Amino acid sequence: MAPLGKAKQTTFVETRDDGTKVYTATMDPEWTITAVPFGGFTMALVLNAAIQSQQNTSHEDIIYITCFFLKAVSLAAECTEIHIKPMRPGKIASRFTHLRVDLFQDDTLKITANLIFGSMSLEAGPNLPIGHRPKCPVKIHPGTVMRFSRKYKMQNFSKHFEWAIDKSASKNHGEVVFGAWTEFADKSGEEKLEADTLGMFLDISNSPFFVIGAEDPDYANMDMWWPSVVISLEFKVKLPLEQPGSGSGSTVPFAPTTLGHFSRKSHVRNGRYTDLVELWTAPCSIRDEKCVVDEDWRERMVCVAVGGQMGLIVPATLNARHRSTPAKPKL
Repeated sequence: MAPLGKAKQTTFVETRDDGTKVYTATMDPEWTITAVPFGGFTMALVLNAAIQSQQNTSHEDIIYITCFFLKAVSLAAECTEIHIKPMRPGKIASRFTHLRVDLFQDDTLKITANLIFGSMSLEAGPNLPIGHRPKCPVKIHPGTVMRFSRKYKMQNFSKHFEWAIDKSASKNHGEVVFGAWTEFADKSGEEKLEADTLGMFLDISNSPFFVIGAEDPDYANMDMWWPSVVISLEFKVKLPLEQPGSGSGSTVPFAPTTLGHFSRKSHVRNGRYTDLVELWTAPCSIRDEKCVVDEDWRERMVCVAVGGQMGLIVPATLNARHRSTPAKPKL
C-alpha cells in the first residue's frame, strides 16, 4: 500500500523485434474504487511507462493523451504488462512523436491509449494577449481557507488528498460546476506533482450528483459507481513546476503539491456523463497563513492541463462484483 509516487512506478522488461517496449506494473489495492483500480491511477501507470520510454530522446515531454478503458482492470491478475509502440511518422514527425500504448492483464487488453510527445522547451508560437487570457477559475485563495479530507466509502485512496472547496463555483447559472484546491496529504516532500500524476487530479473530481447533493439531500448519498470510459488530457506546462531560483527566471512561486481543479459536469443523459476539467497552479498550499494575498493573484496563475472524460453512472454493486482473491499460480 504505497504512496502514489511509488505505486505508479513501472519496470522496463524488454524491447521486442518490432520496436515494442514492454513494462510491468503492480496494482496496489489502496488505489482503487471499492474493488477496481481507479481510472486515474491506471492512467498514471500508462503515463509512467510512456514517459520512461521517451527519456533521452528529442521528444521527452508528454503533450497529449487519450486513454480508452475497455475493461475493468483487476487486482487479481497474475501479470500486468504495458506495451509501447511508436506509430509510423507522419508530416508532424519533426515536432511530435506518436505512441500507441496498451495495458494487458493476463494477455487480455484492458486499456489502450494514444499519446503525443514533444519538446516544450523548443515550442514557439503565439499566445493570447494578456487582456484575453483567462484568470484562474477557482476564486477562493488557498491560503485563506480550511483544508479537509474527504472520506468516501468507495475511494480507498481518499486519505492521500486534502481539499478546500470553492462553494461559489456551483452557483453558476444553473450549470453543474465544481471548483476546489486539492493537494497531497503527505507533507514530507515524498509526493510530487509530476506529469504522470495529473490523470489522478483530473479523475478525482466530484460526481455531478455529489455537487447537486450539497443543496438537494435526495442526491447526496446515491450508491453509484462512476467508471471512466475515455479520459483525454492536454499538458500545457512542463512538470515538475519550476520555482524561483531554479534557473527559469520566474518570479512567481507556485505551490509544489497543490492544484486548482475546475470542472463542468452539465451533460448527463441516460447514465452517461461528460466532465470537462481545467487544472491550475496554486499560489501556495491550502491554509498557508504565511502567503501574502493580493487582488491580482488569479491573473498570475497558470493553466497546467485541460482535459475531460466520458464515463458511466452504474449501480455500485457492479463494482463489488469484481472483488476476488489473488489468482492462483499456474501449475
